[in-house]
Amino acid sequence: MLKILKKLLIQPVLISSAIVTVAIIGIEKLGVLEPLELRVYDQMLQMRADPGADPRLLIVAITEDDIKRWNWPLSGEILDRLLDKLEQDIPRAIGLDIFRDRPVNPGHNKLLERLQLSDIVTPICKHPDSKDSGTPPPNGIEPERVGFSDVPVDTDGTIRRNLLGIKSSKPCPTERSFSLLLALKYLEIGNIQEERTANGELKLRDVIFKPLQTHFGGYHHADTGGYQIMLNYRSGKEIAEKVTITDVLTGKVKPDLIKDRIVLIGSTSGSLKDFFNTPYSSGRLNNSGEMAGVEIHAQSISQILSVVLNKQPLFWALPEWGEVILIWGYALIGGLLVWRSQHPLWLGVGGVLVFAILFGSNFVIFSQAGWFPFVSPILGLVSTAGSVLAYTAYSSKQEQKEFAKLVQEQQELIAQLQSISRQSGMTLKQGTPASAIGEKILPDTLLNTRYKVIENLGSGGFSNTYLAVDTQRPGSPECVVKQLRPASIEAEYLDVLSRLFKTEAEILERLGKHEQIPQLMASFEENQQFYIVQQFIRGRELSQELLPGQRLVQTEVISLLKQVLEVLSFVHSYGVIHRDVKPSNLIRQESDGRIVLIDFGAVKQIQPQQQDELTIAIGTRGYAAPEQMAGIPRLNSDIYALGMIGIQALTGVEAKKFSRDPNTDGVTVEIPLNMPNISFRSWHELTDADNKLVAILDKMVCLDFYQRYQSAADVLMNLENI
Repeated sequence: MLKILKKLLIQPVLISSAIVTVAIIGIEKLGVLEPLELRVYDQMLQMRADPGADPRLLIVAITEDDIKRWNWPLSGEILDRLLDKLEQDIPRAIGLDIFRDRPVNPGHNKLLERLQLSDIVTPICKHPDSKDSGTPPPNGIEPERVGFSDVPVDTDGTIRRNLLGIKSSKPCPTERSFSLLLALKYLEIGNIQEERTANGELKLRDVIFKPLQTHFGGYHHADTGGYQIMLNYRSGKEIAEKVTITDVLTGKVKPDLIKDRIVLIGSTSGSLKDFFNTPYSSGRLNNSGEMAGVEIHAQSISQILSVVLNKQPLFWALPEWGEVILIWGYALIGGLLVWRSQHPLWLGVGGVLVFAILFGSNFVIFSQAGWFPFVSPILGLVSTAGSVLAYTAYSSKQEQKEFAKLVQEQQELIAQLQSISRQSGMTLKQGTPASAIGEKILPDTLLNTRYKVIENLGSGGFSNTYLAVDTQRPGSPECVVKQLRPASIEAEYLDVLSRLFKTEAEILERLGKHEQIPQLMASFEENQQFYIVQQFIRGRELSQELLPGQRLVQTEVISLLKQVLEVLSFVHSYGVIHRDVKPSNLIRQESDGRIVLIDFGAVKQIQPQQQDELTIAIGTRGYAAPEQMAGIPRLNSDIYALGMIGIQALTGVEAKKFSRDPNTDGVTVEIPLNMPNISFRSWHELTDADNKLVAILDKMVCLDFYQRYQSAADVLMNLENI
């Protein structure tokens, strides 16, 4: 268990995600991400469904036309007449969102008398702040009947919070907000009274209004002075029905619009500049999202009533530890995405999918009044993905350097063996071992106390291959055991061969990481004999599909080429040349139909020189490139061999029957006519493949390796355009 835990702790994904999470939490503490989180909050608020106007509210607006008709500021007489008209239709409460700390005659005293006697009219005052000294309420009004009109404004000038209470001040002696007092008056009829919990929290009926904390949702340095909650806007269009002062004074308003409602009186005139930015203003160039002060108060009242009467949830957010887990979780996802696949397409698709999932889930939660951070998890995902990508790129580069050393060491050892062979004049015909070392193994033989031989799969000039089972693994899975057949038993030769064998095993182990290359399961020496154990690929050789006279369709050939090119791209990135890409070394895996490339290793380069007529020490006739046959193979020699397989698949002609046009160097096929006449035709004439695919294959099998494709990635890119 401790070993497993230790292994997990050193994984780059875990380490990177942990470091990134700590860094992001630190950045959050500085408030750097808060503006971005607030913008996302605004966008999600704009995306919510709009339930329309609140039927419990009515706004009596002071418009430009009203100002032209009644002048500004409105006189005490006009306001008194307005209040009288409204009170006759029995509203539950009237909110006067107009300062009246100074007399505006005529009718000021009469207005004051009405305000002092009415139990449903609530006037306003304003607490002092850094910009002004505050505004007192009308004279002679008890503090408990006055509401403050202050609203908390974020650093970007937007109102997202609802201030319900604050300590009284000299100019403004009330502790309750204008909107809270009006909501309480409405709720009185239902016998719902303001209560306080043991912690001093506001409670209405069974709802406790938890005060906003400095760290809440996307906030990290919010000024939460007083008693605040998040303002849950009801509508970005129309919070309540509106009428004008002129409509009321001229009797054009039906009593039903006023009865049992909260009536708010305030300015909506642009000239009075009583407008505020709201979340609906965010991202808009015009002023369409701005709201008048009286509308902001209406939003606040509507929220309180909806929470108490309609069980609308108050905004909630994750605790700080929950936010840490969320950020770390998405950081892990970003790291795992890169760790599992570094293909740009899949990374892009995965990134977009995770982005959509995070935003979608956040929006669903937001619709239920939950505010989860969005920017910080995305930053965690991208940062961890980037760091893991950088780490894997660095590790890959280091691994390639180490691999290059192994390959170089392998080539040096091969050169030593070839030198020893030449000096000793060794030759060995296929199937004739030089000594008891390398003799064929009988079925049921147990190698290395665990690999039980089942049958002989074949023999080459330098190795025997057996099907075996691993008796020490659950289910006794099948495997392939290769037994090396050295050409000499001289001490010097075997010593160099032993070192080559170990180097070979390291190379095969690293190549086996690719899912289309057999995994190396073990390598060992036993009784002076050398064995390599690899994964057994159950399936059928491609040579069983590419039968003479049978052609594959273009889509099948393109799929085949792409699969093998992906393997070659991986192999070539380590500087390894396969040297024997041919149909019999390509197996279509039974489990998923994917092509697996087999028969890797340096064995082919140190085989004795008498071989069968098709296989030479450096490849197979018909598939081996000219430079490979000359003993100087290149990476694109494997591309040549694959191109020949592609032409064979499209034409149904075996590669050994291909010739070259002496004028164009193009691949031709021998067509027998009446003896002794023979005709040669271009392979193009034997297929109906797309001209683009034909051109790609011609370039793959170009005799001049400088004119040939230089990398498997180049071929793949061109195939994508077909």
